[in-house]
Amino acid sequence: MFIGFLFISYLTMAQGPLTGTLVINKGEIEKKWGEKIEYEFNVKNSGTKAIDILKVTGSCDCQSTYASNIQTIQPGKTGKIKVTVTVDKNQLGSLVENGVIDYDKSVIVVTNGKKEKYQLYTRATIKVKN
Repeated sequence: MFIGFLFISYLTMAQGPLTGTLVINKGEIEKKWGEKIEYEFNVKNSGTKAIDILKVTGSCDCQSTYASNIQTIQPGKTGKIKVTVTVDKNQLGSLVENGVIDYDKSVIVVTNGKKEKYQLYTRATIKVKN
């Protein structure tokens, strides 16, 4: 019975979890409308089997993701998830207060692991230059 428990425990921990950089805060930066901010997350497969990144989506239309984000990460190895944020007046203009945007948006990563969804966070205090 104990061996069965160990086997079941091994199977449930096999794929994932993803660990590593899950939050990137760029701090205070200056950008003009239309300029871009690049975020690159380093995520590690801390499990014992390969984990597939199936989908990466932003929570704002101002975020762009890349086809290269769809990948398989082997156990103990690291992958990169890239996101570009466009400082878009139509998307972020309502967040401007005294010329500053307190930017804090998530990115959803869907995997085939035991934990199917992860949230990565893109943050910055953006001073909007004219």
